[in-house]
Amino acid sequence: MDTSWIVEAAQSYDRVAVPYVAVVRDGLNHLPFESSLVNYFVEQVKATGGGLVIDLGCGPGLLSRYLASLGLSVLGVDVSPEMLRIAGGYNPGQRFIEASLTEVPVPDGSAAGVFCWYVMHHVPDEDLGQSFAEIARVLRPGGQLMIGGHVGDSAYVKTEGYGGLPMNVLFARRSITAYAELVRGASLVVDATIDLGPAQPSVAAIRLAHKTL
Repeated sequence: MDTSWIVEAAQSYDRVAVPYVAVVRDGLNHLPFESSLVNYFVEQVKATGGGLVIDLGCGPGLLSRYLASLGLSVLGVDVSPEMLRIAGGYNPGQRFIEASLTEVPVPDGSAAGVFCWYVMHHVPDEDLGQSFAEIARVLRPGGQLMIGGHVGDSAYVKTEGYGGLPMNVLFARRSITAYAELVRGASLVVDATIDLGPAQPSVAAIRLAHKTL
């Protein structure tokens, strides 16, 4: 696997971390529909026994904090050391580790849930299968998955980001069908797919799935 994109993503988000936080600091405060779906995910995790939830691509940890506020035990994972530094400040006492979603350093079946919010658009096509296989690996039987992200049919390299700072990250919008196939290809069961549509802040979808018992 070519890991150069992981290095580029880490360096890019290190550079833009501070202005990025200024843009996303409200988290889900003004997104009531998305909040309700995240709340449903939390309830499903609790209903299936609770336990560790991995916030995969946690960035500055704003949603890690939200998940923890609802009673989950959360481990934040991100490639950007600067994002993780900020996340630690927002979440005293919570665990964060530097890692890619293609290789999460936790044991097989150790997670009750995986939460992945607007991250997969940075993963090249050739590594998507590995990313979903890794999610399936870390989930225990009955474990819950929630993925939110951009959808569509376009791809480009984002060279400038928050605050006009230089970046070098893939921004790929893929179809809802493509993501459903990836979830099923990892032997996970799709429970629901919600198309957020153009009226929302971005054309996106949220998918809920689980690992069979």
